Amino acid sequence: MRIGKIIRRTVAALVLAGAAAWTCDWLVLRHKVNSDGDAFGEVEVRYRFAVHLKNRQIEQRNERPQMVECVNSMFSHYEEPPCWYLKRHADQMQDLDGGQWHFWSDDRP
Repeated sequence: MRIGKIIRRTVAALVLAGAAAWTCDWLVLRHKVNSDGDAFGEVEVRYRFAVHLKNRQIEQRNERPQMVECVNSMFSHYEEPPCWYLKRHADQMQDLDGGQWHFWSDDRP
């Protein structure tokens, strides 16, 4: 019984620490926004698409690099990703299915 109590307290402490870190990060970002500071930034992101064709081939398409707005914070806020994350993931790859849309996923001809 004692181990279960320790585990519950540890999980509760971790959740509270995460919530406190997010709240502090949000407060610092709000201060930057209000003081016309360095709250937002832009990162150049390159998008690539892998289109799966019906004949089981993959066609790659590259888009022009785009400037994406981000927040200078540790966590994502205002529906914008953090700049440190976008700088590390400047190449975005997405798989697209070029076949017909259907509810099931089988390989019927």
